[in-house]
Amino acid sequence: MCGSELRPLLAVKAVVEMPYHSFDGISGANMLRVDSRWIDPFIGVDSYTLRSNPFGPHPHAGMSAVSLTLPESEAGTINRDTMGDHSLISPGDLHWFQAGRGAMHEETPAAPAKTEQGLQIFVNLSRANKGADPVGLRVKHADMPNVNFEGGSLRVVAGEFDGQRSPITQDARWLTRVNMLDVTLQAGASVDIPVNSGDNAFFVIRSGTFEHVAGVDIAGAAIIFEASDVAGASAARIKAGSQRLRGVFFSGTPINEPMFSGGPFMGNTADDIMAYKRAFSRGEMGHLEASV
Repeated sequence: MCGSELRPLLAVKAVVEMPYHSFDGISGANMLRVDSRWIDPFIGVDSYTLRSNPFGPHPHAGMSAVSLTLPESEAGTINRDTMGDHSLISPGDLHWFQAGRGAMHEETPAAPAKTEQGLQIFVNLSRANKGADPVGLRVKHADMPNVNFEGGSLRVVAGEFDGQRSPITQDARWLTRVNMLDVTLQAGASVDIPVNSGDNAFFVIRSGTFEHVAGVDIAGAAIIFEASDVAGASAARIKAGSQRLRGVFFSGTPINEPMFSGGPFMGNTADDIMAYKRAFSRGEMGHLEASV
């Protein structure tokens, strides 16, 4: 075991299945969509496998669309957006498309014949930040701290763990500050991850099994933890079951504002969504031709 053994452990609120959705018969994702109060400031997570380009250029506003390409991917992703970026997201990299008041992007497999594996994470912005200028933030795989411990390891993708911080924490433009940790555990091993009082926390299983209770294995699901109202930090225990476990841990402070979704837009009211749609139709989010 590694981590915060003296902190009280968070109970598991729910084990949520992540149904598979095929985009085009070639690519698809296991999708996490739950009560927003359970995972706020996150909106949802798609754990994907891509072998094609199922999405053309599209807008976002009022939120961030975050891409974490896993190191085991055979190829990376080409990112294009209306801020002028046209670059490769290599295996293991994080790309944080913070759309703010609105922008367009396209993410295309760099080598369509090869398999790309990763997670697309949707993160909310507070009302105070929904009108911010759009920006793309990047963390290279090699720059992410790696913490090794008995029975496993984790990469600090965003936020911090055990005194190690992702470079994104140094960027003042990063507006919704969360923890994202890429965890690998050998069968039976565990790690305790600190979670501040009142924060939401959950774990998305990518492969292997999570030990829910003694002897009970969970696969292909998300583990939602109860938030603590005890002052200070508690800990979420991630424990591998009978198989080697791979997944991503998420935690963050809830924004606690009304959420009104309109496709790629996230507002607080229906009027917000209409305003985003009008801005898009006027060309205020830019224009991006499809790459293929």
